Amino acid sequence: MSNIPKVTVIGASNVDLIGLAKEKLIYEDSNVGSIDTILGGVGRNIAENLKHLGFDVDFLSVFADDEFSKTLKNSCKDLGISIEHSLTVKGSNTSLYVAIMDHYRDLALALSAMDIYDTIPDSFILEKLDVIAQNEFCVIETNLPVSILELVTEKLPNTKFALEAVSAKKALKAISIIDRLHILKCNAKEAELLSNMTVQYESDYEKIIEHFLGMGVKKVFITLGKDGVAYGDQNEIFINKNNILIPVNTIGAGDAFMAGLIYGETKGMDLYDMVNFGTGCAQITIQHKNAVHPEICEEMVLKTMQ
Repeated sequence: MSNIPKVTVIGASNVDLIGLAKEKLIYEDSNVGSIDTILGGVGRNIAENLKHLGFDVDFLSVFADDEFSKTLKNSCKDLGISIEHSLTVKGSNTSLYVAIMDHYRDLALALSAMDIYDTIPDSFILEKLDVIAQNEFCVIETNLPVSILELVTEKLPNTKFALEAVSAKKALKAISIIDRLHILKCNAKEAELLSNMTVQYESDYEKIIEHFLGMGVKKVFITLGKDGVAYGDQNEIFINKNNILIPVNTIGAGDAFMAGLIYGETKGMDLYDMVNFGTGCAQITIQHKNAVHPEICEEMVLKTMQ
């Protein structure tokens, strides 16, 4: 039996158009900058990071039959990420994500055109339950429709699900499945919306974490940007401060952090080390223009942690 850990990732694969402003953004006007085309998507980014960290990855996504999706598929195959059980929708368009980064290289505005994920048939998951059940962990994210999130978590109660909340608007799709999650990873705004609680003081994150733990989540991680990470389980709740780095690109940092959490969980790390490993993954990622650092690996992350 192979000692290589295996994980399932169910989520989006996109083509990302990233615009970087040369100077302070002026809204309602044309701005000077640069534009890069990169391969992305929350699910795909997490899958690629996990592959670089030494996992075998079954990636279940939805592709179109256009040239963009051909590029995405070829990239997965080149990386050794299995897309055998993904869905191809004929006559559709690959999902696109357009991000405008300010002159500090942080996200100012983004648009996503991801209609291809809105009409995923239930059969897509129902026919893949045996495949998903073969792996102990399954990462899901809220680019998926509610019906798919509910189906997979209901039908596979013995699988450990880790949820990436993605964005404030999309996070609300996960309300009905929170009690089925092993790991919940979200940012501050997403945490407020999912808990229906408001943060005024740093101590309020502790209350939100307690709320999620009370619902049945085993481990909660709330990313706070430059302020670090609030995290907790039934044994401890804590806020870990970040070492601030000047980013090349913050797109994909949260996806790398999630991959780091899965790595730490499968290695039996405690919460503190899980957060530090995830933070190391994110710090490496923001130093590259792509959504995933092409050279990220276990050794590089461990060195960053030191």
